Amino acid sequence: MTGAAPPSSGSSTTLASGADTPRAPVSSQPAAARSSSPSPSPNAAFPRIEKYDLIEEIGSGGMATVYRARDPRLGREVAVKVIHKHLRENAEVGTRFVAEARAAAKLHHRGIVEVFDVSNDEDPERFLVAELIRGTTLRRVLQRHRDLPAEIGAAMVLQICDALEHAHDSSIIHRDIKPENVLVELPADRSGASGASAEGRASDLSRDAAADSGPKKHGPQDPGVIIKITDFGIAKILDAQSVTSTGQVLGSPAHMAPEQIEGGEVDARTDVFALGVLMYECLVGHLPFEGKNPAQVLRRVLEGTYPAADRERPTVGGRWSRILACALAREASERTASAARLGEQIRVELAALGIDDGPAEISAYFADPPAYTEGQAARLVPRLVTRGEAARKSGDIPGAAADFNRALALSPSDLAILRRIGQLTSSAGRRQMLRRASAILAGSVVLGLAAFQVARAVKASGATRDGGPAGKGSTSGVETPPPASASTLGPSVDQALTAPLLPGSSAVEPAGRRPRVPATPTFTLPPGTSASASSSPAAAGTRRVRFNLNPKGAKLTVDGTPQRSWLQELSLSVGPHAVEVIPNVERCCKRLVTTVTVEAASASAPDSVQPIGLVMEIRPATVTLSGAPQNAQLSCTALALTCFAGSSNQVKLPEPSWSGTCTFTAPEKPPRRAQVTLNAGDVNAVPWPSD
Repeated sequence: MTGAAPPSSGSSTTLASGADTPRAPVSSQPAAARSSSPSPSPNAAFPRIEKYDLIEEIGSGGMATVYRARDPRLGREVAVKVIHKHLRENAEVGTRFVAEARAAAKLHHRGIVEVFDVSNDEDPERFLVAELIRGTTLRRVLQRHRDLPAEIGAAMVLQICDALEHAHDSSIIHRDIKPENVLVELPADRSGASGASAEGRASDLSRDAAADSGPKKHGPQDPGVIIKITDFGIAKILDAQSVTSTGQVLGSPAHMAPEQIEGGEVDARTDVFALGVLMYECLVGHLPFEGKNPAQVLRRVLEGTYPAADRERPTVGGRWSRILACALAREASERTASAARLGEQIRVELAALGIDDGPAEISAYFADPPAYTEGQAARLVPRLVTRGEAARKSGDIPGAAADFNRALALSPSDLAILRRIGQLTSSAGRRQMLRRASAILAGSVVLGLAAFQVARAVKASGATRDGGPAGKGSTSGVETPPPASASTLGPSVDQALTAPLLPGSSAVEPAGRRPRVPATPTFTLPPGTSASASSSPAAAGTRRVRFNLNPKGAKLTVDGTPQRSWLQELSLSVGPHAVEVIPNVERCCKRLVTTVTVEAASASAPDSVQPIGLVMEIRPATVTLSGAPQNAQLSCTALALTCFAGSSNQVKLPEPSWSGTCTFTAPEKPPRRAQVTLNAGDVNAVPWPSD
């Protein structure tokens, strides 16, 4: 399905799938003048469509040609998509064409191009009629605005999320979400169509608002910037049989989800993945999965290999990057569950940054892109710093780091932000000390209770030997103390967390309280109590650590800094650190992104090295039996693997590359044993042993 604006002089409109190739206007008359003409004359070279006058060709693709046309009955301009003659008799193409019209006709949403009419079997041409969108594709917008502010890109994606969720509620999966299939119409495009003076202004998305002598851009009835999804031509209708039963993969490689590439089950999460790719391009300025050819792109999609958004463009920030990472998860089960959920995440983040009206923000940007971009830092930095400080105080160090780092990227000369980033490490160290202090206090309470019970038992036995009961009036003259409580054993946990506590020192006892039982008695700890609770913490600072990676051989990044070798010991500050492990062979294992905590060394071993284990998930290996006789079988006992000829099986390997001896059996043939090598993440065709 396609709706588009007439192309202007020197800049044609790029159309959606089915009409991807722009064409020059048929007439030399300016587009604005033609669109304002009350009765345009149809061109004799165009196909003849009853009820519609075709005015000009506005695009062509591999499946159909799109024309700007006029509906004389209703007095409006429409887009007419006519299937190519050589495809007209193709049964599958015809079925897809009809399916496109029927799928789109079910959808009525402000974010979806509406289908008005479709041809019937008696018509000489096969066509569909849709609303005409005067503007251009999101692809052209991104080409002209390569530094689109992150919040503007996110606000545009939010509108697409709402439209997609409407389609999903109708059991329709688009399966080809990409910038070419999203149309953008600006207020200037509509003013250009009604008689603006400058030819071609309908497609000029970057001129200054003050230079426009035409009508006001945002009148009371003006809908602002219109964003609509088009082309449901390869949509999968969940309540109907798919027309792609031949097994061909439909879609655009860089935007296809892994399960779509592999021919697996396609559902709403497939569109979420494509939407994540589109959002990444809006925020970063290029595709997440890139390669020299489609095969490379497909492999990187299957491997889930792409650079983090905030690493490629620091002004995007870590919070947007995490939202994107969830939408781009390789496994559908780990991906953002729906377009509605992705939209909610975007909406929450925009609101936190002071943007409650996304459409108004989009209109403000396109009215004057340079001025909007210039003022972006002044608007965002104070909010980012405020939220980052709140996150730091609440102990959310990754969140605080994400906000402070983005604020610094937007305002690189702000030394106050640099100081805040420097304080994060020391804050993390103090929290580590407080946690240890709390553990020490808890251990002291337990030990104090135990000491009191021992003392009570000793006194009771001594009083009995003296011939009288323990307690008031006993011959010992010693009053038995009342049952101990937390208040009699020292300050509360809250007091301990706020009091200065240095290694080897004790907290000052409040006046009027009994002295605490010493924290280092010589009796055994009660069951379940950790001995580390009574050890004195070392001063906060740095500590040597050694990373142990499994599987071996991978790239290690700590706090965004690649390490030359993970075998070397590192000196890191006490507290949390962001760690990423990338396998050397990407397809074998899933990259690991996590947070590790460096603990302060104990006073008894201040030079100890902290080991940190990091385990990547090894992808399963797919195994097939190649060149085998009928009913042959492969058995690898060590892997609990059985594979029959003519089928495939998946197996988890203990390491990225496994070698071992397996057994080959076939009817009327003696069993054979041979060495087999399997690689994780690959399709391993195991050859039948030669005679």
